[in-house]
Amino acid sequence: MDMNHVRKGLIAITGTTGVGKSQLAIELARAVNGEVINADALQVYRGYNVITNKVTKEEAAAVPHHLLGFVDPTQEYSVQRFEHDALQKIDEIHRRNRVPILVGGTNYYIQSVLFRKSLISSSSRHRIFTENGLDVDDLADEDNDRGSKGTSVERAFEASKKNISNQKLWEELKRVDPLMAEKWHPNNRRKVLRSLEVSQTTGKRHSEWVQESEAARNKEETLRFPTLLFWLYAEKDVLNKRLDERVDKMVERGLFDEVSQLAKDLDDVGGAIIGGPKDDFSIGLKQAIGFREFQHYLRTIEATATAVQDADGGSGGHTAAEEEVESLKNEGLVDMKTSTRRYAKRQISWIRNKLIPECRETVNKATQAHAYILDATDLDNWDSCVREKGTDIAERFINNKVLLDAASVSPVAQALFADIKDKPETLVSWKRYHCSVCSKTVLEAKDGVAHEVWLNGEDEYHQHLRSRQHKKNLRYRKRFLTNVGDPPSQDDDASVSAKRANVGSGKGDDTQQ
Repeated sequence: MDMNHVRKGLIAITGTTGVGKSQLAIELARAVNGEVINADALQVYRGYNVITNKVTKEEAAAVPHHLLGFVDPTQEYSVQRFEHDALQKIDEIHRRNRVPILVGGTNYYIQSVLFRKSLISSSSRHRIFTENGLDVDDLADEDNDRGSKGTSVERAFEASKKNISNQKLWEELKRVDPLMAEKWHPNNRRKVLRSLEVSQTTGKRHSEWVQESEAARNKEETLRFPTLLFWLYAEKDVLNKRLDERVDKMVERGLFDEVSQLAKDLDDVGGAIIGGPKDDFSIGLKQAIGFREFQHYLRTIEATATAVQDADGGSGGHTAAEEEVESLKNEGLVDMKTSTRRYAKRQISWIRNKLIPECRETVNKATQAHAYILDATDLDNWDSCVREKGTDIAERFINNKVLLDAASVSPVAQALFADIKDKPETLVSWKRYHCSVCSKTVLEAKDGVAHEVWLNGEDEYHQHLRSRQHKKNLRYRKRFLTNVGDPPSQDDDASVSAKRANVGSGKGDDTQQ
């Protein structure tokens, strides 16, 4: 392969945790003379290879890897730093006439590199934000957890509102900027605060900034490089089983030793990653699934050890304490597996609703992103379904040859692409939907606490309507309504919702905001 005549493009690999992204990246790098750039927000941290699921040293030695294990665990690493570092590495790789392969499950990291966000803000808007000490990325409609606690001005604003409840803050935002209030759930305190802060500091509603940004993106070339994007996909039931098994393997590889060591390391620096309090698990390496889930377990181990030392050699109660520790350990494992599956679900939602549609928007522009789905459901067929197909597509891409039709790669690809929108949802089109069928009143909830179910955007809402839990709740509602003597006349959510109102639920049809 003559690398002097390949395009200066970029290959990106995304997908859920545990689906095989790193393996594909290494295989492609070997095939097309590539170098791997890590795009996982936790794998940038040094050490803790088990809890962050880094590739092994032997695997990483096969091809050059970048931005992997280079940040001190007690520090915070933001998407802004990643964007800068990754672009620098891509330039260096291009200069060596090699192919950069960006791989990871932190999709907003990938998106920050693929698409220019800085051009969204004009120089005047950039000046207004920077002069007021705000993060320029707040101009964009970024629905992500950026791994950053913001500037000193932003932290000061949050501190000034610390005694105000989430509901009161949201009501304030609804008065100031109704459109942004519709976008955020009242309990999403960070997003609500950010919208209030932007509006109050700049004198212009956050929604107005975002609308201007969206208009600019529609006019400009936002994609930085000709891009080939692979979405490595596995069917839900198969993936969930694989994820559960992965957690068990992490335990065998020393998960608990790493969790304990991380807690100790953080205590040694005052119990906090720079920029956040000890109990804030939304920043830095403390975001790692498995750390928060075992906090009660770690505290109980420490308390038990102290009690044993103070017992003057007595053994009474030690067995009970050990049983409690073991019980908490098992609870933590269950919670970790649940959190991992939920994280995978969020990753898929981001890819379907944001990343793929944004790539599709480049189809008629000078610089294009080509998205492909590779089916990694059956690992026995990895070579034929993933490695060989991925390599063929990658070689066509970097040599400027005719690319395959994305939907023709596999039946799974055809089905998924048919269900993905051509354009990402914008602030104007984005709505929140309320499901009255699945919401529970105080009387209905087992714990006596009302539970409202809100869905973010049309796609998530319709996915929810097709879910097993929603269908189960719908059947329950119908039986309940039949028992009170007023059977539903139609087999739809609206009729059940309306009749719920008639029997005292206080809710009408499923609504949207």
